[in-house]
Amino acid sequence: MRLALPRGLILGVALGCWWPQDSSLAATNATVPSAPTASRPAPAEPGGGPQALLPQPQGEAEALKKEAVAAAFQALEAYPNDALAFALLGSACYNTGRTDEAVKHLRKCLELDPGQAEACAVLALIAFDKGQLEECVRLCQEALQRGAAGADILNRLGRAYLDLGRTAEAIQTLQQAAGLPQPASESCYLLGQACLQSGDHVRAKESLQRAIALQPDHTQAHYALSTACVRLGQTEEAARYRAQFQKLEVADRQALTGRGAQEETLTGLPMVRKTVARTFFGAGQVHQVHGQAGKAAVFFRKAATLDADSPTYRAALEALYVRAKALADGVRVFKELVAEQPGNSLNHFFLGRLLGRLQQFEAAERAYLKTQELAPEWPEGYRALAELYLRAERKPAEAQALARKVAAWEPSGPHYHLLAVACVKNHDLPGALQAMRRAVALSPGEKKYDEFLKKLQAAQ
Repeated sequence: MRLALPRGLILGVALGCWWPQDSSLAATNATVPSAPTASRPAPAEPGGGPQALLPQPQGEAEALKKEAVAAAFQALEAYPNDALAFALLGSACYNTGRTDEAVKHLRKCLELDPGQAEACAVLALIAFDKGQLEECVRLCQEALQRGAAGADILNRLGRAYLDLGRTAEAIQTLQQAAGLPQPASESCYLLGQACLQSGDHVRAKESLQRAIALQPDHTQAHYALSTACVRLGQTEEAARYRAQFQKLEVADRQALTGRGAQEETLTGLPMVRKTVARTFFGAGQVHQVHGQAGKAAVFFRKAATLDADSPTYRAALEALYVRAKALADGVRVFKELVAEQPGNSLNHFFLGRLLGRLQQFEAAERAYLKTQELAPEWPEGYRALAELYLRAERKPAEAQALARKVAAWEPSGPHYHLLAVACVKNHDLPGALQAMRRAVALSPGEKKYDEFLKKLQAAQ
């Protein structure tokens, strides 16, 4: 696998905050599998320093925040003219409450590279936090002009419009957010609120119902939906949504009363780990852009350790060793990750990929079987093992069974192409033809699929 890490993608992953947000790495010339639905690692605990005097998990959270700022600062020291290094440090400062410093670094980033939409988006968030709504609108619009048309920035712009009473503009913006290929529940909720504010109660109800369909435990969406139904004269339906709102509100309150939940809420430790992982990954990308693969590997590994559910960091780490033709070193690092986090299916998966490149068939097979054991509903583990069998020209019947399972699980052109290849290996020409016809139907215009289908048809 070859993983390219374009400079323009660094900020989309690195500029994290201490709350959930959409961020992904759309790498070119690479296959970065989506994460399995469940991983069970235990991130390593930081040690020493004044934070050791704080109660856990607060001590860990504080130590991680400081380490993230230090990593960003070191990147800027190393590359003082790199706009992305300024953006990385600005984000890290914002996450630790040093807003004025964040603004300074983010503005410097835009001065060096005016096209950085994500830096503009973080400045918009800071303006919103300060109640500077007109400035927030301006910055959001600038970010959108630079190409950052994701749900986060659209939702933020929509919120600012709502707070300013500019309802028509809010609806237009939030319609765009709700119309994204994978809309967020929050976008639909905000659109519903904007429609309520405009008096369009029918449309508000539709949008709020969609928000609940996407997130059934969205407490405030149930309350808003009850309001919409009241205004439509649908009293019985309003009562049902109101009752559900009250149940969710009680559950929310109870979730904050437990000691463990209270600690997690106070420190935000799970989100701190994920956000620090993004900062480490950003630092690694900055170092990699400047040819420092060794430093990049250190930060990618740290990111992978902190965020168990992200395949992106592990894919980047794997790619470094592949590009350097240091596969044995990569195997050693992923074996260490497996030892530290034995319940993490992603570690076994990427270890299997590297072992497969080294043609260590039995070890790669074991790694993929372990992946399947830990994530039995994740198609990637089965697809990878099928490909291993086909490349090694071993166990063709098992490869065909695995490929058939993956294609049925996630119908796609690539998956049916894999099934067709497996059928050919098993001398099953009718099965290969049927699979390739499906591949062509699912991926119209894919030249290699059309050519393969023609070859199969000629062999009849």
